[in-house]
Amino acid sequence: MSVRTIVLVDWLGRGGIAHCSEAWVEVLRGEGADVLLATRPGRELATSVPPAISAGVGISGALGAHLTLIARITREVVRVRPDVVILQNFVVPHVEVALVVAAQRAGVEVVLVAHEPAPSRAAPGGARALRHLFRRVDRLVVHSAFVGDLVGGASGRSDIACIPLPLPVGLLALRGVDVSVLPVRDGLLALHVGNLHRSYKGTGMLVDVVGAPLPPWSFGLVGRGAPPTAGATSVDRFLTPAELVATVESSHAVLLPYRSASQSGVVVLAQALGAVVLAIRVGGLAEQVEDGVDGLLLGIDAPASAWREQLSALADAGYRAQLAGSALRRVTEDHVRFATEVRHLALGKPSASSSGQATGPFAP
Repeated sequence: MSVRTIVLVDWLGRGGIAHCSEAWVEVLRGEGADVLLATRPGRELATSVPPAISAGVGISGALGAHLTLIARITREVVRVRPDVVILQNFVVPHVEVALVVAAQRAGVEVVLVAHEPAPSRAAPGGARALRHLFRRVDRLVVHSAFVGDLVGGASGRSDIACIPLPLPVGLLALRGVDVSVLPVRDGLLALHVGNLHRSYKGTGMLVDVVGAPLPPWSFGLVGRGAPPTAGATSVDRFLTPAELVATVESSHAVLLPYRSASQSGVVVLAQALGAVVLAIRVGGLAEQVEDGVDGLLLGIDAPASAWREQLSALADAGYRAQLAGSALRRVTEDHVRFATEVRHLALGKPSASSSGQATGPFAP
């Protein structure tokens, strides 16, 4: 049996999508596939999984680097003619569709993994270009039914595969490599972490939550844009992957007051490391957390008092351990389903759904 060749494209090479891409690469290489990674040079994914294709020297600026990467990938795909090209999300669908067209003309199947239902930045004609990209690719994959419904509505497609987010295998391999960026204290730590300069993270909501003491809890706001906040320790900078793992692992609860979310890699990381997720019931988060079973959910208009009440309940070690244990089982089982579905999508091996089994809570 010949070795399957796969080109996996991660446009940015950092953040939650990159952690997901690393899991795709691990699963496929574990099955003996020849996976060529294409991503931006100098990013965390390029460090953990050295890319076979990167932008190199080209037009200056972010857009120029993106166009250069597209051109490099297109040349390699036409030359190598892999079995499959897997695109992890999109950045500028107006120009990325050219890679899809070139690959298909070379007889190569194209799979698009849509982590979001819309471009992160508005651009003239962006929605129309993305609809065209959704319709043009051979197969569409999402990691939450929330995204799947919106992508299906935009594209008119009913053949969208919905599979769980994987465990961030590259991050979890860094356990014990570094230490938390927050000081060690007695008691319990509630953590809010991420690119907190982005308004949808809802960081401002936590000001009232942490404004008064809530023994035994202390609070940490960590990541770029973390504001100085009375009652909390703030660390305003990007964290290295090893620092991120150590900081989340040192926490007992992770607070996600997001105003919108397609799904969240932070949820999976926290669940894998034993921290209980307390989040707003919004977007795909409601699929990742079952309230009262493996985490806690609040309504988007929940007042600070409701957050504090839930944290008071989580001060009970037995309750916290029950939720954390259920969450760990869930993400472990989800990762098994993820791996099965990835093998099916890229290698043609039987999937859970093809054998008549349900594909879990992410199934549309």
